[in-house]
Amino acid sequence: MMRDVPGDLQPGGGMGRAAVRRCGRALLLMLCAAVAAPALAASAAPPHRGQRVLFLNAYDYGRAGVESYTRTYVAAMAAAGLASEDIMVEHLNLNTQGDPALRNEMRDLLLLRYTQMMGRKADLIIAMQQPALDFLLSDLAPLARGVPVLAINTSGNALPAGSPLAIWQQKANVDFPGTLAQAMALFPETKTIVMAVGASEADQALKRNMQQAAQAWQGRVYMEYLDGLTLAQMRVKVAHLPADTLLLAGNVNRDVAGAIATPVQFAGELARLANVPAFGMYNTNVGKGILGGSILHIEGAAQQVAQMSLAVLAGKAPAAPGALLPPIRPVPMYDWEQLQRWDADISQLPPDTLFFNRPPQLWHEHRAAVLLAAGVFIVMAGLLSALLLQRRRLRRAESEARESEQRFRILVEHAPEAIVVYDLDQDRFIDANSSAQRMLGMSREALLARGPFDLYSMEQPDGMPLGLMMEEHLRRAMLGEPILVERNVRRADGSIFPCEVRLVRLPMEGRRLVRSGIVDISERKQSEQELLGYRDHLEELVQQRTAALSVAVTEAESANRAKSVFLANMSHELRTPLNSVIGFSQMMADSSSMFEEEKHNLAIINRAGHHLLTLINDILELSKIEAGRMQLQAGPVDLNGLLDEVLEMVRMRSGDQGIALRLERVGVPPLVRLDGAKLRQVLLNLLSNALKFIEQGSVTLSLACETGGDGQVALAFAVRDTGSGIAEEDLERIFEPFVQADSAVAQAGTGLGLTISREFVRLMGGELRVESTLGAGSRFSFELRAPVLQQPAIAALAPGRVARLPPAQRGRMVLLVDDDDNCRKLLAGLLAPLGFQLHEAAGGVQAQAMLAAQRYDIVLSDWRMPDMDGLALTRWLRAQPALVQPRLVIMTASAFEEEKQEALAAGADGFLRKPIEQEHLFAMLEQQLGVRFQRTGAMPPRVPAAAFDLQQSLGQLGAAERQALLESVQALDLRRSAIVLSGVATSLPQLAAHIAAMLEQHQYQPLCALLAQLASEPQGEDA
Repeated sequence: MMRDVPGDLQPGGGMGRAAVRRCGRALLLMLCAAVAAPALAASAAPPHRGQRVLFLNAYDYGRAGVESYTRTYVAAMAAAGLASEDIMVEHLNLNTQGDPALRNEMRDLLLLRYTQMMGRKADLIIAMQQPALDFLLSDLAPLARGVPVLAINTSGNALPAGSPLAIWQQKANVDFPGTLAQAMALFPETKTIVMAVGASEADQALKRNMQQAAQAWQGRVYMEYLDGLTLAQMRVKVAHLPADTLLLAGNVNRDVAGAIATPVQFAGELARLANVPAFGMYNTNVGKGILGGSILHIEGAAQQVAQMSLAVLAGKAPAAPGALLPPIRPVPMYDWEQLQRWDADISQLPPDTLFFNRPPQLWHEHRAAVLLAAGVFIVMAGLLSALLLQRRRLRRAESEARESEQRFRILVEHAPEAIVVYDLDQDRFIDANSSAQRMLGMSREALLARGPFDLYSMEQPDGMPLGLMMEEHLRRAMLGEPILVERNVRRADGSIFPCEVRLVRLPMEGRRLVRSGIVDISERKQSEQELLGYRDHLEELVQQRTAALSVAVTEAESANRAKSVFLANMSHELRTPLNSVIGFSQMMADSSSMFEEEKHNLAIINRAGHHLLTLINDILELSKIEAGRMQLQAGPVDLNGLLDEVLEMVRMRSGDQGIALRLERVGVPPLVRLDGAKLRQVLLNLLSNALKFIEQGSVTLSLACETGGDGQVALAFAVRDTGSGIAEEDLERIFEPFVQADSAVAQAGTGLGLTISREFVRLMGGELRVESTLGAGSRFSFELRAPVLQQPAIAALAPGRVARLPPAQRGRMVLLVDDDDNCRKLLAGLLAPLGFQLHEAAGGVQAQAMLAAQRYDIVLSDWRMPDMDGLALTRWLRAQPALVQPRLVIMTASAFEEEKQEALAAGADGFLRKPIEQEHLFAMLEQQLGVRFQRTGAMPPRVPAAAFDLQQSLGQLGAAERQALLESVQALDLRRSAIVLSGVATSLPQLAAHIAAMLEQHQYQPLCALLAQLASEPQGEDA
């Protein structure tokens, strides 16, 4: 059956009927008072007196719905016997306030207030909304230990691990599904439902509930949410909605721009602005523009929570610990005037619907009169019965009141804090306990003749004027706000000491009284000052240590930069003369006028120059590793060819020592992707190191491969020898830079090979390990992982030796710029016979004049020159738009990769390192000038193949061919070698191509060793 809201909410009733109803209510209240009087007299001492309740409200002040809920709850608890000062309400403002600093300050204040100052914890904690529960469990956990907690309007999710057991949650019970169902029943032609919701965390949680409820209407009605709009945009939006639209006013705590709103007031404002029916969530808005809905009755919910709170205080758990409590049942509630305005069919509403503003009917008027008459008779009978017992019970109550006052006086007198009661109207103290007399050094009579102004000194910790401060604190205390401040208090002897003063209003009808609790905090202040002194001293020590550390770091960085500069300069100074040594020796090797002995000596000079270059490169590689400049250059690698190549490079040395070389390989894939240059150097270093420490026996290089399912292969490399082994105390030292094992044969070299090898292996993702037994040999091993490439790369045809430029391409103008005369002579000796026109400049300044006077096709410039370096020349040239810009290549004896990038960034077209290899120089000229050199007979390079055995193939040559080839290689006579290979190519083309590739890569020593030791038979798969 549909019901009306009580008549005082119905503006349609007449003044006479309203007066009758008010009289009826008054009589009913009198009757209830008379009936309840015996019970009240019998329970003069409420069972809950002295118990404390802490109410944590997630909202701030000034929200009508929240204030109504809190006010109803406090009134219900006070009616049950709790003192008003024992019901402590804290508005946390968590739904709109997100500042961590303010949150921390609030946490510290609450912990101080309810753990230390209150003397004991609360007996029950009410956490209203999920943010309040989260704040209690995370920041106020000490308050919740051992205290039951009722969490109201939460998400109902599982509590975090370690939460107290005595927590009961009641989920937020806003009935969106019910409201949507009733809205669609009233307005079945609706196409769109606009849901007003804010952007705060609490608003978004409400939006998720809306979205879940809206799933039932998906496909029938379009749902639009306003959380992406500002408050002003929401107002404009709802005022211009289409006719087939409904508005559901949810919570808007904060909009997308951060503006704060009060949800209940803002929902009512939107409803009044809307040009369509507006549905709501709470009863406070029904009758104020909201049409209605499945409404949460705020006061009823507060009454229910109050009853559960009293049960918990009495020791009766509402359910099992941690269980969800049943939610408040929503009530269908509608504004009759709004239903008439929008022509809604009320027959579609539930039978128990409540109506606001409904005009009274005749039946309702008569029913009120009958009830009024019955009430009058019941009241009169109750009054007659109550008056007979009232006098006796009144006397008993007076006696109990006197006893209660005496007990209260005893408690106050024996309290540890000083307590005084101040009467604002009389402007003096009207009561004081013995602790106050002792603390202030005054008698009770002297205290009662004074007021707060007589106790406080003029200078206070907050610096405010005493009168203004007292007026503000008393005003706030009379409003019911508990005040806790620090004050300087004066004793009777004039001494001043710091105190904490707590002000609480005493609820006494007709009088304005404030209770002041004073606690001496002199000892605590002294402790705080000592702690501040310790902290300042500690900060001073930290600053001193930090300054010392900063100086040390600066010195270390300066030393590291100085080392890098020194290495760069030394690299340039050492590699510059090597450029002439290696370059001229290679150029002279092509001379046909030299005797064989001279060519042999020239080969020795060339090999010595390359050996010295290797030593310099080792030192530079170590400096790059220490500076963090080393990087991987991954590319396709033929592992079989790489293993063969490494063995061939050490074969001559092993042959000279009579040491057998062995190669073991299992499951090697055709091609993998890794840094082949670094892997080659690691294996070559390990093999060379093994040959140092062996006098007889063998050295074995092994590779075991295991393919995984991820397209990668595990590579296990190992180099083992049967030499003298390494002492246990040297196993770690051998990896240190410039350290060699204590052996007579170990003194050659720089002592960097193993250091560089270990760092290269680490860079490739592995770890170099060593196992050794003194007198039995050593084993160095490491494992890598590399992706397998399915199709091996086909190498391009290896070019033959450069002979000359074609006639049509000769005469190109080349400017050589270098302060080193030998370097210019070397380049001139290489390029002039090929058909280039050469001009030379001994520095950048001279080159400027020559470039301004004549056009050149290409400039080959050294980097470091005394008057103007190559980079400055490059920048100057590129800044001359009037000049025809030639190609420009920078040459340097430095070995640092970043210098190449610096040169290219300055405007250079190419980059060459000294010592300059002839083939690199010729390739650079072809690339920059677009020319193509004529070469001697080109042969295809060796195609990597695991089955090719160079030693076996050389055995198929005749003795005369082998001897001729050996003599030409030892003499570095490449023309004679080419003539011999042309004859070999007719019968053994693969062998001829392989040897040609070795000669192009300057692998003279391995080839000579193989040709000189063909008599030795391989063991196993001997290399």
